[in-house]
Amino acid sequence: MAIDQTSVTPAEFDCWEPERIFKQCAAKGPDGRPRLKRSYLARLRYDSDGLASVLLIHRTDTKQSQWFYVRRGLAPVPVESMDNGPDYFNDGLARSRVGGKIGYIDRKLNLVIPATYDGAYPFEDGVAVVCTACTLVSESEHSEHSWYEGGQWGRIDRKGRVVSPFRPWQKGQRLEFN
Repeated sequence: MAIDQTSVTPAEFDCWEPERIFKQCAAKGPDGRPRLKRSYLARLRYDSDGLASVLLIHRTDTKQSQWFYVRRGLAPVPVESMDNGPDYFNDGLARSRVGGKIGYIDRKLNLVIPATYDGAYPFEDGVAVVCTACTLVSESEHSEHSWYEGGQWGRIDRKGRVVSPFRPWQKGQRLEFN
């Protein structure tokens, strides 16, 4: 539930939306998840499905910035970044990081594929490429381009079922999925 936590916990986050920054818009709730102030929730731009996106920027450590999807009455749900914004809903699903692992949420913000992967790409034509024991690599610390290397790779369908067996990745090898 969205709760105004300002009287309990000092605001720890600023919120960024295109063309707007709101200072001290969110704080951590008792469960450690961010909670947006009611006054800020009312300002969000919700789409036709009742979703809004917001980048929460930690006030003392800006490297802890994270995109979230928000639905009225629910706690914000973290999503991966894509093209300097929140992950898109491809085939009705978006990637969400929970406890250091990646799963997939639907537009109602339900985690419909458990967060069990170390790396994951968006769904395309009903399947997504995912990996375990892989690591995120980028060109530089401030690069917006990143990819996963190493580990075991496979493909899953929209129900989370493995449709291509997991196999090891090797540097310079292009993975082909039949």
